[in-house]
Amino acid sequence: MSTGSPVLSSPTGEGTGLGRFFLALEVRPYRWLWGASFFGSMAFGMRSLADGWLALTLTDSPFWVGAAAGVQGLGQVVFGVFGGVLVDRLDRRKTLMAAQVATATLVLLIGLLVLVGRIALWHLLSIAFLQGLLMALQMPAANALIYQVVGPRRLLNAMAARMLAFNITRIVGSVVAGALISRFGVEACYLFAAGSLYLSPALLLFVKGNFRSEQIREPFWQAAREGIRYAWANGPVRTLLTMSVLMETFGFSYHVMLPVMARDVLNVGASGLGMLSAVGGAGAMVSTVAVAGLGDFKNKGALLVAGAGLAGVAILLFALSPWYPVSLGLAAVIGATLMAYDATMGTALQLLSSDAVRGRVLGMYGLTFGFTPLGGLLSGAIATMASAPVGIGLGGIAIVAFVLGRGRKLVRLLLAEQRVIRGPD
Repeated sequence: MSTGSPVLSSPTGEGTGLGRFFLALEVRPYRWLWGASFFGSMAFGMRSLADGWLALTLTDSPFWVGAAAGVQGLGQVVFGVFGGVLVDRLDRRKTLMAAQVATATLVLLIGLLVLVGRIALWHLLSIAFLQGLLMALQMPAANALIYQVVGPRRLLNAMAARMLAFNITRIVGSVVAGALISRFGVEACYLFAAGSLYLSPALLLFVKGNFRSEQIREPFWQAAREGIRYAWANGPVRTLLTMSVLMETFGFSYHVMLPVMARDVLNVGASGLGMLSAVGGAGAMVSTVAVAGLGDFKNKGALLVAGAGLAGVAILLFALSPWYPVSLGLAAVIGATLMAYDATMGTALQLLSSDAVRGRVLGMYGLTFGFTPLGGLLSGAIATMASAPVGIGLGGIAIVAFVLGRGRKLVRLLLAEQRVIRGPD
């Protein structure tokens, strides 16, 4: 950790009973960071739903719903490695704040364009691409900042607590987004999201410390090559990044097609779309609390693989369901299993990476997040040729096949790296 990181109140990061739920929140700067994540996540969830609904309204085509997400993913993939390099060279807190302000301004811009009736599809696609570039910077900056603030033994708890913020806001934000779109139009959703996002960097002002990497500054392009070389040579890191690409492409991307499922398959409109997203957030929140309660859980590999496999099964069943109440229940299961996987993946990658290249590894991890909207683009193309359930269901099958083929090996691989994962503070 940098010299400016807070001193932890407990060197072990262990707790008992309810105390295990609040290990990271014992660190005061993390509480401000958690608050910033709360408002940032609120904006992210609402904007995602608004983008899909706006694309569907403008074009009446599942393909463009996927394409609107896909161009954002392209921005993340294109800039992912370089975003990580910048994070290793700059102050993580200031970098995150600048990226959030820029993102909020883009969200405000698209809301104003809709409000004055000047919105066009190219506006949505262009801004989505720019948002992808900014996400490639925000994700590694936020993750590296969490590590510096709480340290390795509180990291799983901190990541789970941040996911708790995401899921609380996903529940509230999804319901609010559906209501705003139904009653006032999609522009109201964008304006509300922009206001929420501007609050996030304001709270980061209270996170004090030196959050700049102290490593030797090699040339930018050399730093990028070193990060890629490190990830490729490190077997566990390489395997986890590969799995992340798969899960983002075929797992998390199901959310991109929710507007199509809500309007054209389940026939429940914008309010029903909000509820589908909200119950997914509720399931994810329950899962997040459970993961946080595990404390410094030892067998992270088993948790990772189980979450991924169960998510694949639930996604397949969701695709097959024509009944709205059943789909609501399955959406909750999908949210729970994906969140258990996600919190564990982020933790394992950080603990397996050295301090010198952590930002770059997290940049590549953030790059894999770009495959969520790219997977949405793929699902949208399949939905145009066949149907939205087929596009979503094929993703579930791909995840189940991967887990059955590689899951046991991955668990053994992570167990073999146990001494690295549980290294000293």
